Amino acid sequence: MKLTRKQFLKTFALGGAAAASGLAAPSIVHAQTPTLLRLNLVVSNQDPTFVMWRDFGNRIEDASEGTLKIEVYPNEQLGKTVDMIEAVSRGAPILQDSDPTHYYNYVPEFASMMAPFLLQKPDDIGALWNSDLVAGWEKTLQSNGLRVLTMTYFGTQQLLSARQVHVRDDAKGMKIRNAPTKMWNEVGRVLGGNITNTAFSEVYSALSQGVADGAFAPLPMLYASRWYETQPYISLTAHLMSITTITMSQALYEKLPEPAKRALDEVGRGYTAIRQPQMETVEMEYRKKLEEAGIVFNEVDRASFMAAAADTPKQFPEWRPDLYEKINEILG
Repeated sequence: MKLTRKQFLKTFALGGAAAASGLAAPSIVHAQTPTLLRLNLVVSNQDPTFVMWRDFGNRIEDASEGTLKIEVYPNEQLGKTVDMIEAVSRGAPILQDSDPTHYYNYVPEFASMMAPFLLQKPDDIGALWNSDLVAGWEKTLQSNGLRVLTMTYFGTQQLLSARQVHVRDDAKGMKIRNAPTKMWNEVGRVLGGNITNTAFSEVYSALSQGVADGAFAPLPMLYASRWYETQPYISLTAHLMSITTITMSQALYEKLPEPAKRALDEVGRGYTAIRQPQMETVEMEYRKKLEEAGIVFNEVDRASFMAAAADTPKQFPEWRPDLYEKINEILG
């Protein structure tokens, strides 16, 4: 039986209170009962990746030798991403869907994986994740209570807007919706618009009511979220390769039996290569859907945007000075 968000948070709060009082919380792992992990997704159950994430959960269950059970929840039903990442870091039995910018407060350099125009093709995601550079970031993240299970290609970001954007100057004065993280605000700066921070669940109404004039996302999300109903144009900025990660509690991971750990590690690490061709196919399908819905696509002169993106490292003085050089070396 699935718990409501209220029931789940109450259960977790009780567990946290027991730990704080010095009482022993009930053991998570039982000999005959699989550990239940709830996958909290940002996307709706209409998004094409929803089915893919159910497949991801099934693969983990099958590989875990009966030690894990995965339930999948769309639309941030268990809570907003920022709140849930904090809960996960404290031990919540959640698998949280997020992009790497949400790890900024724990490891600032993680946000570079979503820097505009840095990664140039989907293959770059796996190459960077499997590098020694990111392995070091992961160790620091684990010391802060978070463990990355997988990184997958989520699609190439494009700009949906009230008017066509061919060069960066065309976006001046445009209110562009951003998620409330430092890197997403930097993406808005590079695109040339005025930044408007809006929760994902509120974007449709923001676009409909003029609170925002534009928003960026991969084509499948622009369609599945129905944002395309509010604006007529998609400018093919291709300003970044979107990454979705799934993270879990490091403390919880360490309590799991070996078959469960092995399933999480092997399925998670291998899923990058499985997801990429699926998403590339889906992107082509959804461009056709958007065109059939009346959306007008236009090409973009990316030079002016890339010139602005060259200043991105200056916005992050906390990064190592040679970070871009190191990443470009890894990506060849």
